[in-house]
Amino acid sequence: MKKKKIFGTKQIVMAALLAALGGAVWLNMQYSTAAGGFVTGTSSNKNLGDTKYVATVSQDTATPTAASTDYFKTAAAERKSAREEALALLEDTLKSADSNSEAKADATEKMALIAERMEKEASIETLIKAKGFEKAIVIIGDDNVTAIVSAEELLPSQILQIQDAVTSQTEISLENIKIVNKK
Repeated sequence: MKKKKIFGTKQIVMAALLAALGGAVWLNMQYSTAAGGFVTGTSSNKNLGDTKYVATVSQDTATPTAASTDYFKTAAAERKSAREEALALLEDTLKSADSNSEAKADATEKMALIAERMEKEASIETLIKAKGFEKAIVIIGDDNVTAIVSAEELLPSQILQIQDAVTSQTEISLENIKIVNKK
């Protein structure tokens, strides 16, 4: 009698993809505003967690930069970790003797898509940095792109530069490009 697996390779791959989607939704919720746009730093709205110095002069200017750098390093590490997990699951599918040719072809296609997105994200990040932004991280989804840049606030000309960098490397339309500034 053959033992049945509780979780097959397809279920594990789907769980990993669902976790990645959940992460993308969480990021979207973190940076979106109630009006449907994204926080750009030009709004006079107060955000929970914003600090305000009263009657003091801060001489420690390295702290915001360090926090911003930590955010970008952490986000890049989390993105890399999630991709490595997804690729490992797909590689397991390819190596599994139980996988049929259709599952292996699907895994190969998904691995190629991940590799293509990684290459495009790196290219867009390089272009954004070349346009004067110190730090940038780009996340490409199925039909959208989110670009997070290190800036106090974004001018319309800077937004256009970022959109240009994204559209030059992808076929994503402007309305599906989300730009977030991280102080």
